[in-house]
Amino acid sequence: MATLEQQKQLSDQIKSKLQQFLTISLDELTRETQLGQQLSFKSGEQLFVKIIDLFKKVNSVELYEIPYKMLNGFNGQLDHAISVFDQIKNFNPATNNPVGQRDSLIDQLENQYESYYSTAIPILTTSLLNTNDLSLERAKLNEALTELEKEKEKTKKDSEKYLNEIKDVLSKARQAAVEVGVAQHNMIFKEEADEHKNLSEKWLRWTIGVLIAITLVGIGLLYVKPSDEGAHFLIHFTITKIVILTVMFYALAICTRNYKAHKHNSILNKHRQNALNTFETFSKAAGADLQTKNAVLLEATHTIFSNQQTGYLNNDGESDSPNKIIEIIKNSASKSQE
Repeated sequence: MATLEQQKQLSDQIKSKLQQFLTISLDELTRETQLGQQLSFKSGEQLFVKIIDLFKKVNSVELYEIPYKMLNGFNGQLDHAISVFDQIKNFNPATNNPVGQRDSLIDQLENQYESYYSTAIPILTTSLLNTNDLSLERAKLNEALTELEKEKEKTKKDSEKYLNEIKDVLSKARQAAVEVGVAQHNMIFKEEADEHKNLSEKWLRWTIGVLIAITLVGIGLLYVKPSDEGAHFLIHFTITKIVILTVMFYALAICTRNYKAHKHNSILNKHRQNALNTFETFSKAAGADLQTKNAVLLEATHTIFSNQQTGYLNNDGESDSPNKIIEIIKNSASKSQE
């Protein structure tokens, strides 16, 4: 148990600290003129006022009558407040991450305010019991408690608001990531479609060229007549014409086949690109209907992985035939729902 001398010494020490603490002005703490709006402590102004007002009320109490244990607990909290306020007054914006350090100091005070209040309330209550005008002090105390409750409620609402904003940003970020992923795959099919389109146009030009060459050669051969040197020369002349025309028609077949193949791939990849372009629209239109979303996903998957008919290939596969990849997706979806 503390002696009277210890009680007086601690009381005088706290009084001295409080008087020094209460000489700090708001301008010294916010430092808006020195640091500018970006780095100033303007956002903590209301918190500074609450803390100073709380300690001002304690300063008006006769501390000699307060138990030593209460004073000792309050003294520790007062030292913490003085330390943080000194750091704010001496804050140097030239340090690394000044914004983070500024916010950290404000957060320290905000997190510690409840401890300040918890150690100050017993002192204020004890002083209230020792005064003659108990009803007036009780009213002041109730007012202080009401103000505290309002501050807590405001802090709670602000926290919920910020939490909802964070959730909204996170949701939009996830949605943007999905759209970026779809756009990336969309570009893959677009590049493939453009490449096959260019190749098909190239082979179309070759096809037209070979057709023109066959026409010219055919017309030319009409004017070339065999000589009368004998049957063997006639046979040789005929075989030569057949070989020339056969080679040219073979070249025409190759050009035509390559043209059809690239044209088929160009249309097929363009169709896949269009499917991905419209996937997000139909998926969002479904809203919360999970069954419709799954149907849209399966149809988009079917369009991407199945062999669609374009009319350019003689052996086009049936577009409605079962697709193994789609069946795998169906089975996976059903298992995850179970």
